Amino acid sequence: MIKKVATKPLSWLERIFFIDFVRGLKITLKNAFRKTITTHYPYEKITPPKRFRGFFAHKVVDGTEPQPAFQEWVNRYNIQVEYGKSRCVVCLRCKRACPVPQLFEIEGKKLPNGKRVVSVFNMNMLLCTYCGFCVDACPVDCLYQTDIHETASYTRKDFILTLEILEQIGKDWQMRRGNEPDRIWIDDEQRMKLWYENDVKLPKPEGV
Repeated sequence: MIKKVATKPLSWLERIFFIDFVRGLKITLKNAFRKTITTHYPYEKITPPKRFRGFFAHKVVDGTEPQPAFQEWVNRYNIQVEYGKSRCVVCLRCKRACPVPQLFEIEGKKLPNGKRVVSVFNMNMLLCTYCGFCVDACPVDCLYQTDIHETASYTRKDFILTLEILEQIGKDWQMRRGNEPDRIWIDDEQRMKLWYENDVKLPKPEGV
């Protein structure tokens, strides 16, 4: 059932002088000369927050692994870890958690000493929804998302992230942003600039 909403008819003065049009134009002119809060992309860019959901990467073994949980998973799956290589323990939890598990191709190989290492870890980003479920499922904090978001390409093969690419992206990201606080905004100054200095009608936090 459609509910009809009664509207007040225009007066003869409003009809002659287009009062409603003038009111709308007043708002347009008021905002036309204000400083814009958008960026002139691609000539002007804002660094995404550390928790941005961009291209994926692997954290490598560098001594910052979450102990003792990391060692427990290494022992459980009989994995041999090597400094500077991926933390992946080939548990396949990321693939199980993914809504499109076909995007993952993960394999491990057995070494002469009886231990295993990850040998294949391909991610087809053309199938990815960037939901982050795989990141949440990783028990050793290996798989995560970075701030890389400019991913346009002319070939499909560039959207296949191999183990070597994931490790390289991870090393670069850890070097650039590994020591930043794990927060949505880079700092409070940027947050205030974007949200509280442009007449955005939001309550200011305490102490501001």
